[in-house]
Amino acid sequence: MDLRQLKYFTRIVEVESITAAAETLHVAQPSLSQHVANLEAELETRLLVRGPGGVRPTEAGKLLYRHAKMVMRQIDEAKSALRHGRDTPAGKVTIGLPTSTSRVLAVPLIEEVARRYPDVLLEIIEGSSADLAVAVSLHRMDLAIAMDVQPQPARMTTTPLLVEEVYLVGKKLKTGSVSLAQMCDLPLVLPSFPNSIRVLMARTLAEAMLSVNLVVETSAVSVLLALVANGRSWTLLPWSALAGLPDKRIVATRIDSPGFSRRVSLCMSLSNEKSVVCTHVHQAVIDVAHELVTSGAWRGVTWQAGSDTTLIPA
Repeated sequence: MDLRQLKYFTRIVEVESITAAAETLHVAQPSLSQHVANLEAELETRLLVRGPGGVRPTEAGKLLYRHAKMVMRQIDEAKSALRHGRDTPAGKVTIGLPTSTSRVLAVPLIEEVARRYPDVLLEIIEGSSADLAVAVSLHRMDLAIAMDVQPQPARMTTTPLLVEEVYLVGKKLKTGSVSLAQMCDLPLVLPSFPNSIRVLMARTLAEAMLSVNLVVETSAVSVLLALVANGRSWTLLPWSALAGLPDKRIVATRIDSPGFSRRVSLCMSLSNEKSVVCTHVHQAVIDVAHELVTSGAWRGVTWQAGSDTTLIPA
């Protein structure tokens, strides 16, 4: 087993295709297949299952993938330590952000990581909260911001960051807030399941025995905002989704319902718990988020990480 084989194997697992992996690695597909066959022969176990839907790792393959990621990360960090004469954060770190969170957090985080750790390449990946948490738990992503995530001690660490209030978003109403019943009378365009806001709303309305006037559902925040811009419908989003939005016709109205909020946590793959670069970027995420909250740049949230508690209204 050598590093090249591990690199090839991890890429196949990540793109779920030998053909696609060969293209991204600039390696001939027969050669890549032979490397996998040699690896399976050496380890005396099957690592990949090939099917019409692509390539999937076996249980042994999943175990090897996790260890291979750790080994390659440690080698990168060893090279950096030798180059600098000390342990220093270096290498690539992937972090997943939900679209709404990305609007307020992505740019300040990129700038701060570049300032603190010039040898770190940060890759920002947008996606649904549920998908991002799963990617971290499967060691396919280093860090992610996730909503209402359940702790998985055997797969990833989960650090509570803040509680984010959910608002009725759209044309400004005559009142400063709305009740659940008033909200349900409005034509709503909502995030698709399993979006955390949609799940929260379904649970809350079920408890209140109310039904919603649903017009459209979509997983794209940009589409939701475009639909409510016409002033004929409303949606449910956190304040962060409106950060930097030039259209002043779209405002956030508070919903009078206890607990109409979601828990925002920072997840880190367990395989990166002792990684120098990942632990430093993990702390940078916490520091940047805290600064955004305390400065008022991230509103409609209550800070929870550590001992500080700060409420910043929208």
